Amino acid sequence: MKFSIVLLIGLATPVMAEPPTLFALQSSQVLSDIELDSMKGKFTDNGQDYYFGLQMKTQFIQDNGVQDQVSMQVEFIGINSQASVVISVSEAGQIDNSQSLVLDTLGQSVGLQQRIQIAGETNLAVNDLTMSQGRLDSLTNGVNLSLGTSLISSNGTSVFSANTGSLGYQVNLASGQATQGVNYGQGNGQLLQSIAIEGINHGVINQSTIRYDGMSVGTLSSSLLGRQISDLRTIGF
Repeated sequence: MKFSIVLLIGLATPVMAEPPTLFALQSSQVLSDIELDSMKGKFTDNGQDYYFGLQMKTQFIQDNGVQDQVSMQVEFIGINSQASVVISVSEAGQIDNSQSLVLDTLGQSVGLQQRIQIAGETNLAVNDLTMSQGRLDSLTNGVNLSLGTSLISSNGTSVFSANTGSLGYQVNLASGQATQGVNYGQGNGQLLQSIAIEGINHGVINQSTIRYDGMSVGTLSSSLLGRQISDLRTIGF
C-alpha cells in the first residue's frame, strides 16, 4: 500500500514544459499603418464592429445648358456594441420639415427598383449601382442632416429627406425629376432610382454606391446578421 501511494504521487507531479520558441518570427516584418488599416475589423468574430455606407449622386444637364449635381450619403457604423448612423448632403440649405419625400415603389418592398420615363428625343438617362468592400470618402463640403428632418437646397430645386421610414432626395428639373432614396423598416429595405424627363436635350445620371467593411458578406452567419439588424432597429432602421 505504501508503495502504491508513492507511485501515484510521482505520476501527479507536473512536468515543466519548455517555453515556446520565437524563431519563426525572427524574419517577420512590421506592417505599415496603411496595411493595418486595411485589415481593421476583418478578424472580429463578435459581430459588433462593422461599416455599411450608401452614397447617392445625381448628375444632370438641362435643355438650357445648366449643369449640376447633388449627393446624399448614409453611413451605418457599429463600434464596441454601439450602432450609429451619419447622414450628410452635398450642399447647405434651409431645414423645412413641412417638406416630405414620398418614394413610390409601386408595391415593391425589398431590393432594387430602377425606373426611367422619357417623353422626347435626344435625351440621356442612366440608373447605375455599384457595390464593393471599403469605406466611402466624406462628401466635399458635406452638411450633416439629422434623422427626422428635411432640407431644401439653397436654389430651391432639391429636397433632401431623412424622415422616418425613408431616406433620399428629389431634384426638380425644368422638364422632369430625378429621385433616389431608400425605404426601410423592420430589417427590410428597398433602393429606388427614378428618372422622368419631358422634352429634348436632357441628360440625367443616377449613381448609387454601396460600401461595406469589417465583415465578410460571403460567409456572414445568420446569427451575426441578426445581431447587426437588431442594432439598426434600435436606432429606427
